[in-house]
Amino acid sequence: MKKQRYILQTLLIFPALSFLLSCSINQKQSDVQFDLKEISGRNPEITRLTDGKGFDGPVLQVIPSGEKTSVTVWEKGDKGSWADAGYFVFEIYGDNDYSGVITLELFKKNTQRQEKVVLQSGEPAKSGDETPWITCLLGINPALPTKVVFPLKYLDVQEIFLPRSPRQLKGTISGNRLDPSDIEKVSLRFGPYSKPYFTPVFEIASVQLADSLPEPYAPLAEPVIDIFGQRKGKIWPGKITNEKELASLNQELEKSVSGSGFDKAFSKYGGWKEKKFRATGFFRTEHDGKRWWLVDPEGYAFLSVGMDCIRATSSGPVTGIEDLFEWLPEAGDSLLGETVSENRGMKNVDFYKANLIRAFGKDWKKHWSRMTAGMMRNLNINTVGNWSEISFARENNLPYVLPLNRFPVTRVQIYRDFPDVFSDEYRKNSVEFASQLKDYKDDPYMVGYFLRNEPQWAFGYHNLAYEMFATDMASATKEEFVKWISEKYGNNLMSFNSSWNLSLGSFADLGKMVFKDYPSVRADSDFYAFSEIMVKKYVDVPCDEVERVDNNHLNLGMRYAWISSDLLYKAGERFDVFSINGYGYNPPPTDEISKRSNKPVMIGEFHHGAVDRALPATGITGVISQEQRAEAYRNYIEQGFARPELVGMHYFQLVDQPYYGRFDGENYNIGLVTIQNIPYTELSEGMKITNGRIYKVGSGHEEPYKAEITKIPPIHY
Repeated sequence: MKKQRYILQTLLIFPALSFLLSCSINQKQSDVQFDLKEISGRNPEITRLTDGKGFDGPVLQVIPSGEKTSVTVWEKGDKGSWADAGYFVFEIYGDNDYSGVITLELFKKNTQRQEKVVLQSGEPAKSGDETPWITCLLGINPALPTKVVFPLKYLDVQEIFLPRSPRQLKGTISGNRLDPSDIEKVSLRFGPYSKPYFTPVFEIASVQLADSLPEPYAPLAEPVIDIFGQRKGKIWPGKITNEKELASLNQELEKSVSGSGFDKAFSKYGGWKEKKFRATGFFRTEHDGKRWWLVDPEGYAFLSVGMDCIRATSSGPVTGIEDLFEWLPEAGDSLLGETVSENRGMKNVDFYKANLIRAFGKDWKKHWSRMTAGMMRNLNINTVGNWSEISFARENNLPYVLPLNRFPVTRVQIYRDFPDVFSDEYRKNSVEFASQLKDYKDDPYMVGYFLRNEPQWAFGYHNLAYEMFATDMASATKEEFVKWISEKYGNNLMSFNSSWNLSLGSFADLGKMVFKDYPSVRADSDFYAFSEIMVKKYVDVPCDEVERVDNNHLNLGMRYAWISSDLLYKAGERFDVFSINGYGYNPPPTDEISKRSNKPVMIGEFHHGAVDRALPATGITGVISQEQRAEAYRNYIEQGFARPELVGMHYFQLVDQPYYGRFDGENYNIGLVTIQNIPYTELSEGMKITNGRIYKVGSGHEEPYKAEITKIPPIHY
């Protein structure tokens, strides 16, 4: 009411502003609110209108069941134009003790074969008998009213991770380009659901198409995060209650691992003293007739059991959500000021670093490095994995893998992050990319380098050459395609037109075409054949350059998120080791990868999380407890190393993620240690046992551990 009175007064005093204000008001009036009563009538099995708990006033209560978890919120013919709006917004509250996973599903009327929508689990995304054209996983924290925002410009799926809005957690898109006018139906799927473990209840206060970003909520009356970065309102074993306890536990940990070394059967690099090959002074690969091995610089057989993200940080943005916190440090603080930083235009706070400072004072980094290196050796973790502080590995003489930075890009992007690979710009940038290896090429502790991580063009099955023609943007790669297709058809335009159901006047006209659908089945296969050529070029150009700079170390590939299509095998021909990130209770089907690539395989990431302690989300693979996290780790590593093609597996990650979400909104219980730097005892003990057995299991001298793990739906976004 105060705002409305102010506007009326302004209009009376400043008539000249009336036109501008009326434009603003009209724009707001064009927002389209969906009718909750209509939505409930369309989905009576799991919804009802009732008074809100998380909101004032009536809400749409959603109670998913084993038979139904989705709610249709819009169908073609309902009011609202997706083509004219800027954002899809819904207000939600999860009356649960764990995070909500809300899947936005957008459907298109199929006129012909649809591209596969493949998720990170490797399974196709489905909705009953229907397959959504686009899916977007969206995360919310428990018991926190949240305005979830989906910017409609992301319907082109050129970016797969959404920007964060206040209180909203991570958003991840899968699928194919979708013209807003082609949307037939929109649903929200509510999870996780798995009786008796997860039986969630949600409240929806509003659903709308909006022209602009929504206004933030008023500040909370009571904060939900304490001074240690812990969730308030929940008690669990090991929750820190005061600074003295925090310091004591950290100092005891440092003392307990001080001077630790690898198992006595391990070499100084963490290799196996009982099996030796030719030494070269650097890591390499060898097949002994039974299995693949890495070989350490001294010639000992080596299987890489690693830990990702070994770094003294676990921060997240606090801009726009300051009211969630009991306390936040100031940048000018003489002791805790270094826990504050700027990232992506937002203020970030690092409670992990703050807790280390509370425990050890100004020399905290020295203590952290010594303590963490001792912990790695004590647990027989012989590799510092991706995203880690390389200085930490080098200072402590630990083998490490190097993630190369700035994979070559070009001004023109063909599809998502796929560059214009036939351009001179791509080769030039590849030369610069390779130059960073000069500082590492003589280091015996470096196992090898990853060219990049999880290319976004490989998130799902995508015919890259076809996607290149979704716009009329010119590129060297498109020119090469026109040249290639004309040669493929022997420059016979009539034959080409017949095969593609076109009527072009010349092959050059093809370069100006835009395709919304495949013109023919033959066109589909032709596009895919050239996609293979594109991917080969994508890999060959930078691989040529890195090999010129560094012939000493292993090319470990690109850490694909999963095998989403056969194009990834084509992209593995130049690697020394084929790397993939493999989330699940067991490693992915690496036998097929090795057979098709003729290479050993390394898993760059896996993890298991639970919601029985501080954090409300499990990560990509969920288990029911910390005890089962340990069981799952043991099962994964030992079953994996029993395979002759697997030479490395790296756990993601050292430290839990912040409750309020890291930069992209992940807030998973996946750490070896908490945000307070306290190890999870169950997981630590399991790691030590299994990591000490890897060589006996890998050589076939001992049977791998097999655990019975309760499978639950993961809470990840």
